[in-house]
Amino acid sequence: MLAARLGDFTAGVETAALPRDVVDAVKLRVLDTLGAGLAGVALGHHRVLDPVLESAGSVRIWGESATRSARDAALVNSFAAHSTYLEDGSRFTGGHPSSVVVPAVLADAQARGASGAEVIAAVLAGYEVFLRLGRAIYPACVQRGFQSTAVLGAVSSAAAVARLRRLSPAASANAIAIGANLGVGLKEALKSSATQPIQVARACEGGMVAAALAQVGHEGAPLVLENGFLPGFGAGAEAAPIIEGLGRDFRIGETYLKRHAGCRGNHAPLDAALELIAAERLRADDVRHARVAVDSVTRAAAIEPPLNGEQAQFSIGFSVALAFVDGDASIFSYTDAKLADDAIRSMMARIEVVVDTALDVRYPVERGAWVEVEFASGRRARHAVTHARGEPESPLDAQDVERKFLALAAPCLGARAPALRDAIVRMEDIDAAQIAALLAP
Repeated sequence: MLAARLGDFTAGVETAALPRDVVDAVKLRVLDTLGAGLAGVALGHHRVLDPVLESAGSVRIWGESATRSARDAALVNSFAAHSTYLEDGSRFTGGHPSSVVVPAVLADAQARGASGAEVIAAVLAGYEVFLRLGRAIYPACVQRGFQSTAVLGAVSSAAAVARLRRLSPAASANAIAIGANLGVGLKEALKSSATQPIQVARACEGGMVAAALAQVGHEGAPLVLENGFLPGFGAGAEAAPIIEGLGRDFRIGETYLKRHAGCRGNHAPLDAALELIAAERLRADDVRHARVAVDSVTRAAAIEPPLNGEQAQFSIGFSVALAFVDGDASIFSYTDAKLADDAIRSMMARIEVVVDTALDVRYPVERGAWVEVEFASGRRARHAVTHARGEPESPLDAQDVERKFLALAAPCLGARAPALRDAIVRMEDIDAAQIAALLAP
């Protein structure tokens, strides 16, 4: 039974037994998620949830003096992290494990006084469940109209919290089975980006509910993954590949880390544009027309043209216009004011976003793009990339991620941001309470 196999694995994860590169990968993704969440708080995205928060407690809302119950804190922090579309992800699942796993683990860890080593083990367990189940149901789940992060969120955060609480293999299996029922979200919701992260945040919270129920002895349906989850969200998905190499071949290294803000579908076009701009020493005024080509899945998720700054996070045309006008695509540029800027609008009017079906052939093994520019003189130049930066084939290094974190964390944490970075780097030697203290404004 698949839930039982995953439960056995989850209960047995020990940080001391993990390969060094796997531990480092976990810490880097925790740091990256904190940066994304702190940016969401700085931008006030999480205020959407104010009317529904009721539970008092001592668990930190990242970057704020406010504290809540563990579940409410996880809900808010997950929403904030996902709202920026800056968190890591996997092109093999179409989802973002960090924004459902890390907020649940850190909230529960603070509430329980867990060690940093326990946090690492729990995060790793959640990632493995997310990435293994995600490969089985993707891209069928998206083609059926679901958002994979929300679908996978509760079952993976359930595994993570079960490990943090040191549940037995049987109880961990029950947490996973219960969690399989508690995550759902629709792809169409991405067109309402101010509220869309609620489906991800509720999935994160749902995993905490599942683990709590399993801890006191409640059972999940033993075959819910095989007979419900996989056929419901996938298409002919089989259990055997999910558990192949479980506990030996860790999948966390397949997740990408983002260099730019906005939806991941924007990033290969952005990298192609920025590399072409550098090679040709281009300015926006040099461009008569630009064609940006992506695969059909990426194009289907894009919002062209965007009506506001939130929709602009899903606009390839807006993102590439930022590259030509500003030379980057910062999260702080995805605003109504920037969308209304005359220089940006002029550049967007000269950008055409198209589908190149040749790019579909290798998707999602490759998620490339190309940009072709026609100069005012009539000359043309074209540049293509196979992968956006940050994918395993073109990874960001630790220093890249640390610089990104410091830039995102500074508005909330100020001079405290480097101390938090240093604490995550040595997470095995500290506890969750120390991390929470450094997340105070």
